[in-house]
Amino acid sequence: MSSFVKLLRYLDGKAVYWGAIHPNQPDEVRQVVGDVFDNWSAGGSIGKLDQLELAPLTQPNNIVGLALNYLDLVGESGKGDEPLVFLKAASSLACNNQPIKRPKWIDKMWVETELAVIVGKELNSSSLLEASDAILGITLANDVTVGNILGRDHHLARSKSLPTFCPIGDFLVTGTQGDDLRIKTTINGKITQESTTAKRILNTAECLQLVSRFIPLHPGDIVLTGTPFGAMDSVVNVGDQAILEIEGLGKLTNQIIEVD
Repeated sequence: MSSFVKLLRYLDGKAVYWGAIHPNQPDEVRQVVGDVFDNWSAGGSIGKLDQLELAPLTQPNNIVGLALNYLDLVGESGKGDEPLVFLKAASSLACNNQPIKRPKWIDKMWVETELAVIVGKELNSSSLLEASDAILGITLANDVTVGNILGRDHHLARSKSLPTFCPIGDFLVTGTQGDDLRIKTTINGKITQESTTAKRILNTAECLQLVSRFIPLHPGDIVLTGTPFGAMDSVVNVGDQAILEIEGLGKLTNQIIEVD
């Protein structure tokens, strides 16, 4: 994936701008000229990457997730089943290196490494070709989840949508759908998930197509494409450090802190 351009957003004062990184100059950020959701090009240099204050990659209207989309999780017998679709609140979005807030009333909490898509075009009951064309780029995300509330809230608001429950990566990688990338989750140095995006049942474009059947998607929206086997081994407690990795998409590092 080293040949693909990376996009990021950075702060200059109170304003947020897009920047681009070419693989031949991985430490230098160039200004994005035009609209990344329409037609853009890389302009002049704005400085070194380590000199910039990064901003969240997007301000989504929707964050939509898929569950049970990996064969190593559901097995061959589940290959024909449609993945579950759920929502995470836009307010759950968080950044790399930002603490994940664990409320005191939580009994069990875990992290899930997921390939995430940033939507680049409007999608509504779209064809597979339209969905593929609407991929602005991919990044990695952490689908932070807590245990069932009263045994009946596993994929609803309180389980998925608390503040900081959706950290996403620093970079958006363009020109690829990430169909065969290594995935790894590490908690306090112990590997708890290790797989590949090639084990997904629906690939990146198919995930967008499925979601667009139920939820109109807009530029900047995020779709999480599922997590492989091992999420139940990725339980985190206060003080733990979670490091999530997807090949070519970088790392997400977040520490768990306790809040009221």
